Formats: sequence, C-alpha cells, structure tokens
Amino acid sequence: MKNKLFYKIFINYSLILLFLTIIFAAISLNYFKKIYLNNLEDVLKDATFLINENIKYSIKHKKYDEIDKFIKKSSRDLKIRITIIKDNGVVVADSDKNPFEMENHINRPEIQQALKNETGKSIRYSQTVNEEMLYFAKKFFIENTNLQYFVRTSFYLKNVNSGFINLRNKIMFTSFVIFLFFLLVTYIYSKSLYKPIRDLKDATSKIAKGDFEYKVIFYDDNEFKELADNFNLMVDEVKKLFNQLQEKQEQLKTIICSIDEGILVIDHLGKIVFVNNKFNEIVANPVKESKFYWEFLLPSELIKIIEDTKKSKGAIYNNIDIKTKNYICHTSFLKEYNEIIIILYDISKLKELEKIKRDLIANVSHEIKTPLTAIKGFAETALEETRDKKIIHYLEIINSNTQRLINIIEDILVLSNLEQEKRKIEIQEVNIKEMINNIEKIFDRRIKEKKLKFYVSINDNISTIQSDSFILEQTFINLIDNAIKYTDRGEIKITIYRKDEKNIIFEISDTGIGIPEEHLFRIFDRFYVVDKSRSKKTGGTGLGLSIVKHAVSLLGGIIGVQSKINEGTKFIIVLPSQINQ
Repeated sequence: MKNKLFYKIFINYSLILLFLTIIFAAISLNYFKKIYLNNLEDVLKDATFLINENIKYSIKHKKYDEIDKFIKKSSRDLKIRITIIKDNGVVVADSDKNPFEMENHINRPEIQQALKNETGKSIRYSQTVNEEMLYFAKKFFIENTNLQYFVRTSFYLKNVNSGFINLRNKIMFTSFVIFLFFLLVTYIYSKSLYKPIRDLKDATSKIAKGDFEYKVIFYDDNEFKELADNFNLMVDEVKKLFNQLQEKQEQLKTIICSIDEGILVIDHLGKIVFVNNKFNEIVANPVKESKFYWEFLLPSELIKIIEDTKKSKGAIYNNIDIKTKNYICHTSFLKEYNEIIIILYDISKLKELEKIKRDLIANVSHEIKTPLTAIKGFAETALEETRDKKIIHYLEIINSNTQRLINIIEDILVLSNLEQEKRKIEIQEVNIKEMINNIEKIFDRRIKEKKLKFYVSINDNISTIQSDSFILEQTFINLIDNAIKYTDRGEIKITIYRKDEKNIIFEISDTGIGIPEEHLFRIFDRFYVVDKSRSKKTGGTGLGLSIVKHAVSLLGGIIGVQSKINEGTKFIIVLPSQINQ
C-alpha cells in the first residue's frame, strides 16, 4: 500500500475530528434539550399561575365540579394536563381522568418538593395515564386561611420529544456539515504535511540507488526547509566519501590484481567473491567471480585444503604442486565476513635453489671425504711409527680434527640422502626390541665410561613396527648419541608404548644438562649448537637433530621436545605403526 504515512496521518486526524464532532453534537443536544425543557417548565409555571387565578374562588367555596369543568376546557386550549390536589393529597379535579378514581397524590415527587419548597418538578412515568410526563406543581394558600392546595400542570413527554426532534435534526445536520468541512481541511493539511516527507523519502530512495545529484528543495521557510538543506549537505558529503572510497577500492583492487601471489576469496556457501589475475594464471582453468568454486576444474589438493579450512575455521599452510610448479598454499577463515581467503606463493625457484644447494653440498662432501680419509690414514700411520712426543702431539691434533671433519661430512651425506625428494622408503617389519638392543651395543662402552644407567621399557603389546629400519635406526642413534654427550651422571631411558591402534610413541629421556627454553625452537636447525664449547669437546656436528627431524618426517611422524635446565631433556616421537605409501 502506497503512501502509508499519509493515510496514517489522515485517518488519525479524521478519527480525532470524528470524536470531537460526536462530543460536540452530544453536548449540544444535551444543552438545547435542557433549554427546551426549561422553556416548557416556564410555560407550565405560567399556566399554573393562570389557572390558580381562575380557580382560587371555587377552591375557597369548594366548587369542585366547576373547577373540574374549567380545567378540562383549559387543558384542551393549553394542550397540557392539569390536576388540582388538596393538601392531604386527595385529587379534586383532573383534566384527563375522573378525580374520584385517582389515587392519593401526596407522595408524588413533585408534590413532596412543593410541600418543602412551594414548587416542585419531575420527569417520571405516570401510573394513571401510563405515559412518561414532565410535571410542575405549585403550592397555594386559600385566602384568609391556613389551608393549602396544589395546582399541578404537566406535558406528555412524547409531545416534548416530538417537538425536540426537529431541533435535534438541525443540530445533527449542522454537526455533520462541520465534520465534512474540517475533514476536507484535515485532508488538505495531511497532504501538505506528507508532501515534504514523501519528497525526502523519494530522495533517499534515489540516493540509495547511487543518484547523488538528486536535490530536495522546499520554498516554505520552516523546519522542513532546514531539514532539506541539511539533507542536501549530507548527500554532498556522502558523495565525496563514496568517491574517495571507490577510488581507494579501485586502487586496492589494482594493487591486489598486480601482486605476484595468487589470491582467491570465497564465501561460506562456496561462491567466489574475488580472484586476481595471478591466481587464474596459476590454475589450469581460470575461475570467475559470482560462481561457485566447484564449477571449475581446480587441483584436487587445493579443493581438499579449502574443505579442511571450512571445517576447521582456522588457518592452514600446505605445499601443493600445480603445473609442475611448487606453491605454498595459505588458507584463512575470516570470521568477521564468514569467508575464506586462499593465497598461493610460488616457491618453485626456492625449491630449485634448495635442490642445487643440497646437490652441491652432497657432491662436495663426497669429494672431500676421500682426501680426508687418506689424511686420517697417513696421520694414524705416522703416529704408530714416530716416537717424538712433540710430533705425536701435532699428529693427534691432525687426526682428531680430521675425524671431526669426516663426522660432519658423513652427517651431511646422511642428511642429504634423507632430503632427496625421490628417496624411496623401504618398508619392512622391524623388531623394536632387537633394534634397541643392537643400538645399545654401539654405545655400551661410552655408557660404561660415564657410569650411566640405560633403561628400556617396551609395552608387551608392542613387538614390531612397519617402517624403514635404516631411517628408524638413524633416528635412535642420533638421539641416544646426543643424550650420552650431554649427560654426565644419572640415566638414559627409552620408553615405547602405544598411543592408539594406529600410532606408537617413543620417548628418549635423559638427566643431562637440559636445553634453555629460548633455544628449544631452533634445536632442529642445521649446525645449530646450544653449547658450542661442549659440542667442540664432544665432537658434535650440529646436524644430529636436523637428521632426526627429517627422518621422523619421512616416516610420517612428528617430534617434540621437553627440557629443563640441569634436570634433563625428553624427546617424544609419534610414529604410525604402519606406513602407507
């Protein structure tokens, strides 16, 4: 329904006007009826005095028959009912009825009032004539006596009402005309009141659609004109802000579209909100905004990451391959907008550089190992043949440092071997207890030299694991080697138990010097050493834990560490009991 506000204003004012008209008509009718009755009362009063002048002689001499005849004739002339009543209430004459058949009237309301106040009046139903009547009674005294009598005059109300109908009709007609006049005034006023509101409403509708050139102009100098001027000023400010925002948005869109990372934004329903040019260059099938992402042939790995992000409503980092290139895919769930943003970082060149670096290190290490082995061999031979203590001292230093270089090169070669992308994992059934026993034999001499206790605790429900025995062995060798290096007294303990049906937990703990908390996050970095002086003394290369991390990753597991200074360190490894290739 159009113009709801106008109809609301008009109807409300009309109802108020109708209510006031009804009140006016009711008050007018009551007022004029009261005046009309007062006029009738005056007529009855005048008639009462007139009749008394004509009957007071007959009353004095008790000529009641003459009185009865007179009042019957007067009643017809005056068109009123007349009753003469003695002071004891006995009716002696009545214009409409036989007085001898009438009841005693002493208790009539108008008579009782006349007894007290000399006059009385009432409007009541008459039991004598069976009609509603207007009565007026006056108390008179017989000359030169204390005797009193009452002259009562009355009108039939049906005659009163019939006379008042014409007046009532005039009042109702006048009220109706006044109502129509003011209804027209109300309509015109409602229109004039609604017009500026409607103009402002139309203006807001146009501006909401982007028409900032629309203006509202009122010529009357009132509040609406002030409101329109303020509205136009506000629209000008909104237009400036909108243009600035649009310019910024275009600038931002240009920047995002030109950056070297692929960006895709989708809403919670999967509809594409934004995509930049780089993303469409990366994927095989370019996507379009306002479409659902599953309508396009996106890489399956990317679709899985999107689905995982929708479920977790968090952030995910993952490496994916698209068109022979390597990318880091970073997805985030934007809770404020209920959207997912996907960013693809091209790391193909970094991967290639890493491969070149690994290959270079591996090749150089392999080439250096042969001359170092020769140097070590000649140094050991020289040590056996010389007897000069000074020369022996120098040869021992050469031999020690040569061995250290060989250890570093061997660790580099192991790490390089683990980092090879095409390295195949040779899965076989590994007897855990037998493997731990073999490793213990390797370190038996060093454990006894330091007088350390070595404990192994394996749950009865664990005997074998499906894994690569070489990689698994390298993991434990490096961790136990580290534990022995940094533990001077106490114990080294290996605990193996099943976390659930699919995973086994390996814990390697010691009571050594511990690792400061600020170093924990870097201990798996290459060549990172917490205590360099101790590492140099023990022959550490700084590659052991890096080898462990890569080994655990290859086996599909995760590794964590807990440590306290001077209390010890615990490495926790979670490995799948069976690797699926």
